[in-house]
Amino acid sequence: MLHFFPSQNKERIPLKQTSQPREDLRQRRTRKLLADALLSLLEERPLSEISVVDICQRAMVHRTTFYAHFDDKLALLRYAVDELQKYFEPVDPSLDPRTGPREYFMVLFHNALSFLKSHRGMFLTVQGAAEFYVLDEIITDALKRKLSESAPAAGFDPELTARFYAGGLLALIRWWLSSGADVPDEVLLRHVEHFIPQPELPV
Repeated sequence: MLHFFPSQNKERIPLKQTSQPREDLRQRRTRKLLADALLSLLEERPLSEISVVDICQRAMVHRTTFYAHFDDKLALLRYAVDELQKYFEPVDPSLDPRTGPREYFMVLFHNALSFLKSHRGMFLTVQGAAEFYVLDEIITDALKRKLSESAPAAGFDPELTARFYAGGLLALIRWWLSSGADVPDEVLLRHVEHFIPQPELPV
């Protein structure tokens, strides 16, 4: 079975584990198995063609166990996508904690690009599902937090700025993956870096 938590993509920049309420280890393990199973199946076929039975068979757990944790497969998808937050928020121990929003945004873009590139099949099968757009909020919130730590320039709101840049980031990645454009990821990263004003985002 493919394992998505944690991802084994070696290209990704080190990521921060977000603090969450402690869960019983057995419950955590079961949810991880179910999330891995769903994301693995999404590499093969659309969500509409995946049943709870399919998920349970892939995860090797009983249906009653599934329903002890989730109401349905959409609830599981929401959980799985929400868990992805820790793989998008950048942290590099070598960087000064006072690193500005521009460098933070570039690491965020690199992480999102690396993850979605590695799981392109999953992305293409669920990109129309409303639950998958939780990714938009994850990246927007991460960038907004970083922007809020900086002294804002007059007239610029951290949330509006974060939504503008996060929206552009994800729209570019979605186009890149779904169109099959013959553009190396290095070129994509270089263009994005060029698009962002020097030395920082406009806040």
